[in-house]
Amino acid sequence: MLALGLGLRLALATCPERELERREEEANVVLTGTVEEIMNVDPVHHTYSCKVRVWRYLKGKDIVTHEILLDGGNKVVIGGFGDPLICDNQVSTGDTRIFFVNPAPQYLWPAHRNELMLNSSLMRITLRNLEEVEHCVEGMLIS
Repeated sequence: MLALGLGLRLALATCPERELERREEEANVVLTGTVEEIMNVDPVHHTYSCKVRVWRYLKGKDIVTHEILLDGGNKVVIGGFGDPLICDNQVSTGDTRIFFVNPAPQYLWPAHRNELMLNSSLMRITLRNLEEVEHCVEGMLIS
């Protein structure tokens, strides 16, 4: 068990995360939200989607079309959790995070049509993280 824990810690420590500015630029939508439901679990690839209650759009609200919005317009489905190409990509019900997402590309349809897809690691919501992401969205340099 200790070896598994050390291996996991080493894997997380060596996961190459892109600069925040680049992550923000590559995401068409940046939002804060709370995971309400885990769904569409793929037992082979260990990926899943989540229904997320949106609290705030930091970028790209106009990209989130009526077809993507659920339950009166305050929830979305985000896929791509468990993707091995994304460092921090695991959530539990009730987790509140900053999500960097893009609309699902057509090659993932119909399974992920009208979903947003995780584009890079999740961020915990802290005042500093929110300020840094807002500065990136506004085009200001992070000090």
